[in-house]
Amino acid sequence: MRLNRILKTTTLVLFSIWMINAKAQTPVYFNIISHNESSDPLDYDGSSSDYNIITPLVKELCDTIISKQAKYNMQVDANYINGVLTWDNGASSSTDILEWANNSSYIDVDGHNHFVTSLGPSYNPYNYSDLAHLLDSCGIVLSHKILGGVTYADTVVGSTTLIENWTQYSTPAPGYSFPNFLWQADVVWGTASPGHVADYTHFGVWKPAGATSPTQFGQHDPNATITHIGGGCKEDVGYILNVQSGQLERTTDEVILNIKSVVDGVQTLPSGPNDFYTMNMLINFRDIPNIPSFADSIAKIIDGIQDYVDQGKIVWATLGEKYDLWYTQHTNPNDYFNYDCADVPLGIEEINGNSNNISAYPNPTTDQITFSLPQNTTIKTVEIYNLLGEKIYTQNTVNSISLSHLENGVYIIKIIDEKGNISTQKIIKN
Repeated sequence: MRLNRILKTTTLVLFSIWMINAKAQTPVYFNIISHNESSDPLDYDGSSSDYNIITPLVKELCDTIISKQAKYNMQVDANYINGVLTWDNGASSSTDILEWANNSSYIDVDGHNHFVTSLGPSYNPYNYSDLAHLLDSCGIVLSHKILGGVTYADTVVGSTTLIENWTQYSTPAPGYSFPNFLWQADVVWGTASPGHVADYTHFGVWKPAGATSPTQFGQHDPNATITHIGGGCKEDVGYILNVQSGQLERTTDEVILNIKSVVDGVQTLPSGPNDFYTMNMLINFRDIPNIPSFADSIAKIIDGIQDYVDQGKIVWATLGEKYDLWYTQHTNPNDYFNYDCADVPLGIEEINGNSNNISAYPNPTTDQITFSLPQNTTIKTVEIYNLLGEKIYTQNTVNSISLSHLENGVYIIKIIDEKGNISTQKIIKN
């Protein structure tokens, strides 16, 4: 297991150094991350039938990640870890889902937890130290000590101050259920304001100065002990599941398009000595049973961005590998990189608009696109823009158009009908 992790980190370091020397594309270090929550509707540790609903789907997802050679951080809460210990003989079997996955070169298993310091065990009997103990009971040696989902500030609900402050793990902290087990974090990831109303959507690597405010969190303190790995535009490149309807509000093709849009936006930015773009796609265990053929959808996304991997625009890396790559390249403790997703050109802003009900298909395409027109509608002009907003092509009075003269990438097509109504759409050319 340790050899696998050394080999994959060494490969990434060598590949990164090669890209720098070759002046290749600016890489976005990308991975898939999943959370499970203590509030998930399935009772993982209390019901064998519920556990057996989710676990084969997780196994299928892991098999997909491994076969496609992508990278995945599976971040689990105590309820699922206890389910593995109870229903999958995690304490004695090396084939349980968590240890099996963690032994792969493509998957790291970490803890994910929500705790309230002011309420202690009465709110949640398990904190991150407890999760580390439970994972150790499953035979998992954590390659990096990661806080998988906490807030960077406090909030008040009624008369109670809810403090979920990750800074307590800057030094060894005891568990709630296992008070003799001490654990200290290396990495914080997934930080958000209370209730996830404003996730900190910055790329990069830095040591947050504190947790009293988003401003303090974004300041680099070279003397701090915990490193933050930025999630980039993570809110914009994942699925959106409508909990009430159970229907996807963002399709698999849209996820592919959004990932490529962000990566292409990064390519347009001026380069700097500390550039280090880190991004991930977040999924939740609770959604997996509600999205048909979930593993197949993930496979389609991985295949859909493979050309960007081949070009060096995307490099697959777990959170721990991003951490190792950064510190291999940056030995000066004052070095850091912090770049807001909102400042990426075109970022992932809502471009699609449709005032004339004209659409372009297929999308993605390898060459030709055709326009679907409402009855008694004609196209006056078609304009194509790159992600810098520069017009690169215009054609009048067409029902289809060839993109053979364009390089592979993401473009914006603006369609104007004879009445002046406008439709805009992102198109991927593969």
